[in-house]
Amino acid sequence: MEDFLRNDFTTHYALPVCTVANLTLVTDEPYFEIEDTAGEIALHTAVGQGTARFSNLASLTMTIANYDKFFTSLPNQFQRHKERCDIIVTCGVDRYFVLGEIKDSTNIKHYRKKAKAQLLKSLTALVAVPQISALIHGKAIKRCCYFNKQPSSSPAPINAVAAFNRLSTLVPDGLKMTHSEIENLNFEFWEYLGGQTLTLTR
Repeated sequence: MEDFLRNDFTTHYALPVCTVANLTLVTDEPYFEIEDTAGEIALHTAVGQGTARFSNLASLTMTIANYDKFFTSLPNQFQRHKERCDIIVTCGVDRYFVLGEIKDSTNIKHYRKKAKAQLLKSLTALVAVPQISALIHGKAIKRCCYFNKQPSSSPAPINAVAAFNRLSTLVPDGLKMTHSEIENLNFEFWEYLGGQTLTLTR
């Protein structure tokens, strides 16, 4: 993914080649979490240390690209008035392409709306690059994901009243939500709050 961003993305948009270091992390850990702090991403293998949670019992080799860091390294004129998400998570096999926006706030509704915009704009910019579009087309599971470390007491799609902080017990694998513009680009929109975890499978 790093080469696609450094070379193909910049070439498509007639930008200088990105030279910023440390854009990607790689892991095949059976469980990992991603934390975003001031534009830098970190991997954790202990529960509760990060925000975006992944169960990887299939031992897939996952690459996490810091899309926010890449994007903010581009010329200011290109960045102006453009939204961007935080991470891109992919695997070597033709399985996953995930865009992620990471938050840690109790204002879930506000950041949900903002995350949708960031994810859609990022996805639109990426699929416009022919080489990245071809990569995405080959993936079986394509998701735009809003990760928020804070739990929710009662998400909108659930009718039953949920006890506070019990969302990850009631719906452990996240919530698939509707978003027509994202779906028109052959992606799904998912939300992961609190301890909800994206389970990776072969």
